[in-house]
Amino acid sequence: MNTDKSTPHNQNPNFKLLLLHPKYLPTWLGMGFMYLCKFLPYKVIIFLGTLLGYLLHAVSPHRKQIAKANIQLCFPDKNEEEIHDLVKGHFKNMGIGVFEIAIAWWSSKRTINNLKLSSKNVNIFKELDENQGVLILIKHSTHVELDIRLMAEEFELGGMYKPQSNEVMNYLMIRARNRYVTGAIHNHQAKEAIQWINNGQKFLYAADQDYGEKNSQFIPFFGVDAATVTFPERLSKSGVKIVMANVSRNKERFDLEFHTISDFKEEGSVLKEVNESYEKFILHSPENFLWTHRRFKSRPPGEESIYSEWKSRDKRRNKKRQSRE
Repeated sequence: MNTDKSTPHNQNPNFKLLLLHPKYLPTWLGMGFMYLCKFLPYKVIIFLGTLLGYLLHAVSPHRKQIAKANIQLCFPDKNEEEIHDLVKGHFKNMGIGVFEIAIAWWSSKRTINNLKLSSKNVNIFKELDENQGVLILIKHSTHVELDIRLMAEEFELGGMYKPQSNEVMNYLMIRARNRYVTGAIHNHQAKEAIQWINNGQKFLYAADQDYGEKNSQFIPFFGVDAATVTFPERLSKSGVKIVMANVSRNKERFDLEFHTISDFKEEGSVLKEVNESYEKFILHSPENFLWTHRRFKSRPPGEESIYSEWKSRDKRRNKKRQSRE
């Protein structure tokens, strides 16, 4: 394994006996079933995913509340029926996205390339200095694993991941991504990410979630102040090029689109343009955005929590974090 921290490299996962613990048997069986599903026609995968999505919709009341609260904030002109339909459509696409993980992780290059319908403005990367690093911003879509795989077939890239609490899922995820991503690091290795970008790597990052107030600035997102991570703007200040990337479903295939963000002009200018770009991407297919994430968890001083039913959960999490520090 490459031990030079300045050079993008993958951290290969080690197979541990712990992964064979009986508590992980359901995970192994479930992922084995998903692996077999990659051989099915795409129409069948969409059908199975739709069934799973409707099941998730029926058994996830708290996540439904979060999705509904987010959609009501972002689309105040929608009536109750429209909001209900969008929430249900979102869960349907989440179910499909579960099966699309199998395609992303284990399908051949030929299969992935056949899923690609179009790739707009991909030439912008060729116009940049090949030694110039690029931060590529993606959104948390319901098919984000497939988004990463589709882009990895266009150009060499690295990215950041959040370690999974399930050891088997973590092992399988890292092992699978290492096949097509060069330079995958976890979300507490930001310094390495910056170093790799400065050394010329194209690096994926999703800046569309609430990562807390510490490293964020409140920027409008669909007209609502949202804690927006400042990482892209800090890099833009240092001369790194920021590129927005969007992958959207087009029936049974996918369209890729890229465009550059203007260079840093003044405080907040990059973040404002980033959020506006995310809005345009989301409006193209709103049911495919991850509405079940608490995008507006952090609030400006004096504003009440939007997700009041999750307050007790947040307190428990904060106590756990404090005990680890």
